[in-house]
Amino acid sequence: MATELALAQVDGRRGTPGWSPGGNLGLVYLTAGLAPHATEIVDLLVQRTGIEHWAGTCGHTVVATGVEYDEEPAIALMLCDLPDDGFQVFSGATPPPPAGARTRGGAVAAQSALVHADPGTPDLAELVEDMAVKVGSGLLFGGISSGRVMPLPQVADRVLSGGLSGVVFSSDVDLRMRVTQGCSPLAGEHVISACSSNLIRTLDGRPALDVLLADLGVDEEVRTTRDGAALMRALPAERVRAGLFVGLSGGDEPSRGARPGFGDYLVRNLVGIDPHNRLVAVAALPQEGDRAVFCTRDARAARADLVRACTELREELETDGLEIRGGVYVSCVARGRSLFGAAGAEVGLVQAQLGEFPLVGFFANGEIAQHRLYGYTGVLTLFAGPREA
Repeated sequence: MATELALAQVDGRRGTPGWSPGGNLGLVYLTAGLAPHATEIVDLLVQRTGIEHWAGTCGHTVVATGVEYDEEPAIALMLCDLPDDGFQVFSGATPPPPAGARTRGGAVAAQSALVHADPGTPDLAELVEDMAVKVGSGLLFGGISSGRVMPLPQVADRVLSGGLSGVVFSSDVDLRMRVTQGCSPLAGEHVISACSSNLIRTLDGRPALDVLLADLGVDEEVRTTRDGAALMRALPAERVRAGLFVGLSGGDEPSRGARPGFGDYLVRNLVGIDPHNRLVAVAALPQEGDRAVFCTRDARAARADLVRACTELREELETDGLEIRGGVYVSCVARGRSLFGAAGAEVGLVQAQLGEFPLVGFFANGEIAQHRLYGYTGVLTLFAGPREA
């Protein structure tokens, strides 16, 4: 039933201004309730549309233009009308084009890629980095499948599970992407001067815990105590209610100041403090010389940064004389309703900023952008084309 309803909506749009009458690539995202029927759904989509090439996965929530379907049986579909040699569906069984390959028209065959990943895949971060090397621009976008079912299906012309799959696009397909974080910095940026494993020992040459407490505005007379209970009582409840995080960025990347979400930060949980040794533990493996910004999750910051991402994309397209043809939005399962306050508010904000256009996506267990795995982010990628008169 959900498939028929989705197909009816697609059929109703075909041929209307700004929407293509046909297509040669389909993107499909399913909520977990439909995962057991994934093979039947893909077979029906091929039969009804005549499109042989499909890519997609399962999500806790799926996204369509202006709406989010959360914990209910739902399908999001988008039919893409691309150059015939402008894409190639890939999986473990069907590798992407080799480095340096060209299309019949001379375009770079592997310029960018939409990537879906299974959460149980070993060494996933390394696989994503390796995949980024295989595409000319290094531009990857996508996410890790999510949902309360196992296995989590992926679609790569057929239904499969495990590893990476998706679509590689040639340089004839113009894609523009932004990452949005949704965190507020506590204070300024610091340099990790000593660390081991997941423990940050010193920042800017000072004990890491002392720096964190100063950034939180804890009273000076309390900061030096070794009494963990006293420290917890001294933390400003309003600022730490949604948790504490650290934004990490490599020391060789350009500094963006204290603006996580505006630079290329990886935001990870702060998982513990050691009052005796004055260090902090994070859900990451930082390196000496990395830059770090302590931050909190914040709905206002999330909205502002999503507006920023949309504004940058809109201005970039206008400058280049392009318009939006379609888009893919991958957000974190911890965002959506829990961060923006209501189901649909997040993608509704995208529509309010960029107007109505074909959009699909899902809420992921982790987001993929460029060569990295992110968390707590939204990754918005737009298909662009020449502006029509």
